[in-house]
Amino acid sequence: MKNSGKRAMEKALLSLGAPHVVTTQDLESYVRVSAGTRPSPATLTRWVRALTETGALQQVSRGIYLNRLAGPAVHPAEAAQYIRRGAVASLAWVLERSGALNNFGDTVTCVVPQVPGMAPPKVGERDTVAGPFRFYAMPDRLIEAGSTRLEDVQDLRYSYPRATPERALLDWIYLGASVRSRLPLPPLDIQLRGMSQSRLTRLAKAMGVEEEWRRWHAGWRAREEAGDVKDNASAALGF
Repeated sequence: MKNSGKRAMEKALLSLGAPHVVTTQDLESYVRVSAGTRPSPATLTRWVRALTETGALQQVSRGIYLNRLAGPAVHPAEAAQYIRRGAVASLAWVLERSGALNNFGDTVTCVVPQVPGMAPPKVGERDTVAGPFRFYAMPDRLIEAGSTRLEDVQDLRYSYPRATPERALLDWIYLGASVRSRLPLPPLDIQLRGMSQSRLTRLAKAMGVEEEWRRWHAGWRAREEAGDVKDNASAALGF
């Protein structure tokens, strides 16, 4: 089984529908299924290291890897749910990549569920080999709010938990308005014109943040109107 186990892992990583994120346990199972035997920890480590050196795998953190053979579009954000159970990519990272925010950072911002009666999730910064993550806790009922219309809550173009821009904005407004969070409210220069107003309204109601949404949106609208007045005045003066 000197090379057959490594070949079995490569074949599984290349197969149609192969996962974008794999764990050491996943890789071991590929060998067991193919070769019918379990590799020693030292052998498995050697094979995984070889696949990492060739670029087939990219380590995120201990025992978690991105499967680069699954396609060039694999992003470290896909590993968030492996780092923190139930994590959903949201907030600034989603808004940046949707074009709603002009600045573009590397940190993957995520929300994680806080379940009553269970230990609170670990939050804050988490540096990994693949890049930085930042986790924020939210009550699980809010993370699940609005999920009867999954397309409102989750961006279904992606195979991993990733909020829609509308949901990412409302998650941010909730955290910014919460006395339990140090995260400030979203900036008022966010571009809303590409978002669904009906979706924002539905989600704000489902999450119970209608008043917080109205207050933030009033500030956003005032800024937009002031900008329009300034632009019109400049146009009239020939600037």
